[in-house]
Amino acid sequence: MGKAFTDKERADVQGNLRRIGLKLFAEKGIKGVSIRDLTSEADIAQGGFYSFYKDKEDFLIDLIELRITEKLAIMLEKKADSLNDPVGYIAEIFYREGMHLKENKAFDNMISGTLELFYNAEPEVNERISSHYKDAFETMIQFWREHGYQVDADIDALMNTIRAASILFSNAPLIGNKYFKDIYKIFCVSEINAFLKVRK
Repeated sequence: MGKAFTDKERADVQGNLRRIGLKLFAEKGIKGVSIRDLTSEADIAQGGFYSFYKDKEDFLIDLIELRITEKLAIMLEKKADSLNDPVGYIAEIFYREGMHLKENKAFDNMISGTLELFYNAEPEVNERISSHYKDAFETMIQFWREHGYQVDADIDALMNTIRAASILFSNAPLIGNKYFKDIYKIFCVSEINAFLKVRK
């Protein structure tokens, strides 16, 4: 049985575990990191891990959801930057984030089996993650309308664009570095333009 933590200890230990997890998974990939690796670097007993998570997959989902909410919060904080070109703003975020995650071994499907993680996740996990994106899109749409734009958005199509983008960047080695950047850019721009129309 894991150690009983005070509320402050729980917050500190979990925050440390998350930082270590993000670093190790990015460097070694999902399959290359064990719970023992995580707890050893966090300087806690292995049992302490289970005070927070039921298994490594549960921990990974927590990290992914954490990163998603952080990135979306930044997008919303900077939403005023979107007013000159709302559609281009969203397409650039898709592109930039995908290119960033392409370098992260945790999101390299050939190394980490990332897509299998999502396929095997409980339906409520994928629904919860989707809800973060939907809420962010709806906030952006409302913001644009408040600033005089007419907006037509197919939210479900945009959600599927996110899923398709994740399949592309997590399998980037199959495409090869020579062409990936241009192909991924074209994908992001064309898909966002297809399903998000914003005009004065």
